[in-house]
Amino acid sequence: MTATIPTLTRRYVVLNVLGWLPTGLCAPVLILLLAARGIDMATMGALLAAYGLTAAALELPTGGLADVVGRRPVLIAASLLFLVSTISLGIGTGVLVLGAGILLEAAGRALDSGPLQAWYVDAVHAVDEDVDLTSAFAHGRTAGSIALAVGALAGGALAALAPLPSAGAGPVLALSLPYLAAAGVIVVRIVVQLAWVGETVRRPRADLRAVLADIPRTVRVGISTCARVGVLRRITVLCGVIGVVLAAVELLAPLQIAASLGGDSRAVGAFAVFTALGGFAMAAGSAASPTLTRLLGSVRRTVVLALVLTAVAVAALGTPLLLVVAAGYVGVYLALGAPEPLLDTLTHRAATAGERATVLSVQSLALRICGSVGALAAGVLAAHASATAVWVLVVAVLGLGALVATGLPGREPAATATEAGPVLEPA
Repeated sequence: MTATIPTLTRRYVVLNVLGWLPTGLCAPVLILLLAARGIDMATMGALLAAYGLTAAALELPTGGLADVVGRRPVLIAASLLFLVSTISLGIGTGVLVLGAGILLEAAGRALDSGPLQAWYVDAVHAVDEDVDLTSAFAHGRTAGSIALAVGALAGGALAALAPLPSAGAGPVLALSLPYLAAAGVIVVRIVVQLAWVGETVRRPRADLRAVLADIPRTVRVGISTCARVGVLRRITVLCGVIGVVLAAVELLAPLQIAASLGGDSRAVGAFAVFTALGGFAMAAGSAASPTLTRLLGSVRRTVVLALVLTAVAVAALGTPLLLVVAAGYVGVYLALGAPEPLLDTLTHRAATAGERATVLSVQSLALRICGSVGALAAGVLAAHASATAVWVLVVAVLGLGALVATGLPGREPAATATEAGPVLEPA
């Protein structure tokens, strides 16, 4: 029996929650856990760089894999990688085990970047090809952001209040508990995925050799599509802009806030609270997206306004006042939450089921690569010039993004033969 659209939407929202709750649990403690295990700063930097490079290298092949073998097996594989990763990071004591856990998480993140949303769109379109997806995407984004925020608060509380050693050679520290809790959530996620996620698009049976052989073709099609279809090209550029903004904010803002609070003694609590505030703010922005678009009367105006407001929030980060910096930090996530459901909808209107996951992976790759470049540039500028120079650069990038966004459709485009048919044929 085919599930109804409300049922599919509820499942999509729950799966978003189960996807982001483990990330929220672990986000405030990763760096502190590595330090507690005796990992020096240079090694931490190398591990985080390896994470970014691994995720970027696997982004497109794994997106293509989801379009070749199906959404369900790729989602399950991603969850299994996350499970092994969280356990490795939670109880690992040596750099090799911890490094393996970080690389497995990167591989899982690459696998997980598009299949859930692609499954939802496939399933809904099997019921009604013309259904409006903006509200559903907004609900999914909102639920995921709230889950991340709640997870951050819970993870910070677990680590801060647990009657366990804060450092040492033992396999379980206070900082390990958020990772072990995340592993439990991931087990639940796997069970729910097995129960709810099915395949609605028929794919021919293929052996492993055929699957691997078809991935490069699918990847080429995804890249070609994002380059040739105007709306997808603009969205891909905007993903890169968002990557630069988030990388700079996540690198410098926590350090500014922690320094203003007087050092590392309250680091776990501070990072947990601000991660949560950012998650709640992004949830609020996503939830407000459909209403804001109706008020402004245009998708284009909503996205441009969101980028302008993000620039204002970034400018606030350059002030010496803690409260203004904190408001700017929250404001960035609030403003960036609004355009995401709209960009999701535009993407899925311009892509067909056969390339949908790959197109999402191209966009995620743009975000990752530009984020890596942004983090590198922010670090160099902050070290050799000042944090203010970083914020000036980020505002300039947002200005470029606003200019690109002026070319987006005014309203959600209907799927047409021009946008969703011939342009997606193999190059």
